[in-house]
Amino acid sequence: MNEEQKIIELRRKVNNDDFRRQEKEIKEQRRQQKFAASTPKKKKKKFNIINFMFTVFVLYFLYTGFTQQQMLNDLSSAIDEKKIEKAEVEKKATELKKDVEKINDQEALLELVEKVARNQYKMVKPNETIYIDKNKNDNKLIQGIGFEKDMKN
Repeated sequence: MNEEQKIIELRRKVNNDDFRRQEKEIKEQRRQQKFAASTPKKKKKKFNIINFMFTVFVLYFLYTGFTQQQMLNDLSSAIDEKKIEKAEVEKKATELKKDVEKINDQEALLELVEKVARNQYKMVKPNETIYIDKNKNDNKLIQGIGFEKDMKN
């Protein structure tokens, strides 16, 4: 019986080995199924607070940069306008300085007084004839409400 017992034990071992091999194959298949099932879940994007905060920060940064660029453009145009205004004021200041210098010179003073009298007070020299073009209604100098510099424009 010893041989029969060996045969029975060998059959059990073979059956156990087959059972264990089949069990391993089943476990491997289940593991692969779980892995395959979990892969799409990982690909599916979930709401991530860090990504959201980063996106909000980038959008805020872009908005701030854009508004600051607009402010810089506005300020540079205002600076250009002020530079033009400054040049005009400096030109007028130089003219006034020249007028002040003319006060010391008698002939230049007379020319200055004549210029002011003709331009601002519409005065004429004795025996001087003024011709008015009635067809020109836009002539502000003739109407008495303008200056010579208005005529040049």
